[in-house]
Amino acid sequence: MATNIRPVMCPNCGAQIKKTGYCSACHMHINVLRKAYNTSDYYFNIGLDKAKARDLSGAIESLNQSLRYNKKNIMTRNLLGLIYYEMGEVVMALSHWVMSVNYQNSNNLASKYLKLLRQDPAQLEGVDQIAKKFNMALGYAESSDYDLAIIQIKAILGSNPHFVKGYLLLALLYIQVNNYEKARTTLRRVLKIDKANPLAIHYLHEMGDTDENIIQMRNESVENDGLFEDAYMEEVSVAEANSKPVSDSPIRRLLATIEDRYKKMTVKTGEFGEMRFAHYSGIYVMVGLVLGILLLFFVVVPAQKRNLRKENVNLTKQYSEEIASKNAEIAALQEEVASVQSQLDDILYSHDSTDNPLPDYSNIEHGLSEDDINMIVQSE
Repeated sequence: MATNIRPVMCPNCGAQIKKTGYCSACHMHINVLRKAYNTSDYYFNIGLDKAKARDLSGAIESLNQSLRYNKKNIMTRNLLGLIYYEMGEVVMALSHWVMSVNYQNSNNLASKYLKLLRQDPAQLEGVDQIAKKFNMALGYAESSDYDLAIIQIKAILGSNPHFVKGYLLLALLYIQVNNYEKARTTLRRVLKIDKANPLAIHYLHEMGDTDENIIQMRNESVENDGLFEDAYMEEVSVAEANSKPVSDSPIRRLLATIEDRYKKMTVKTGEFGEMRFAHYSGIYVMVGLVLGILLLFFVVVPAQKRNLRKENVNLTKQYSEEIASKNAEIAALQEEVASVQSQLDDILYSHDSTDNPLPDYSNIEHGLSEDDINMIVQSE
């Protein structure tokens, strides 16, 4: 009874594997692909162990290494999305889950995660607001408005208490204003989420904390650390809980000032607005003309002058070589003429001074004598 042997399919592209072991489409050897996929699973297991131990940064590094060997590793992408979600980076989590669903649409936990997020549109809107506020805080920090940046970051962390990047930025701001106690309190929260966060450990080392202190901070509670107990944060929390605008509140006025400054200093694009450069167009044109003129006089013209000088030097050199060659030829011809003239003079002088001069026929008055004529006739 004949048995049907199922063909071996390529795990990379899905084409059939030839008898030689190579894929008929991508031409990869099946053994190489299996080794790469096994290596990907190996790094996935390492990342899973690190995630269970709350070493989220190390887990991300291992999982990214896993994706280098197999970008279609569904378990790796799903776990990576969960870790990013735990660290408050919802956009990164969504990107990995969407790619996971594209690689495998059925029997995929990423579909469940995406469905749960779609059921809560307020959370997705909050993610967009968090991104904008975080960019505002970065702008304030770059312009040395540290107080406004701290207020903005605390507002973000109030709605997303697991946003690790927000805690790290807040710790840097506290370090900048020499409030090291608040910076340690902030970094303690980072270590509660990500026990081996390299940036948090680096900041603590810069502040003089030892590894023993860092290990002790991981075990301390953060419930009553007082990080969000500032007066302005309490007022903001109460106002948001009641969902009523408090126009007379100084905190509301401060937040309104923040929003106005952000609108003035930020160029909005996409769904948030259009770029408005119309009232600056004349200035931009003048600046462009000035830069063009400066470029012409300080770059283009000197370059052309250098090229002309170089061409003149080359032509002078060429003509000098040709003149020298012609002069050499003239000198050689003059020497040849002098040699010929010398030889001619020697010949003439030798004929004049020899002992057997040419016969002298100057005394012959007539032609042949009669005897000579008779001899000629007889000989004929």
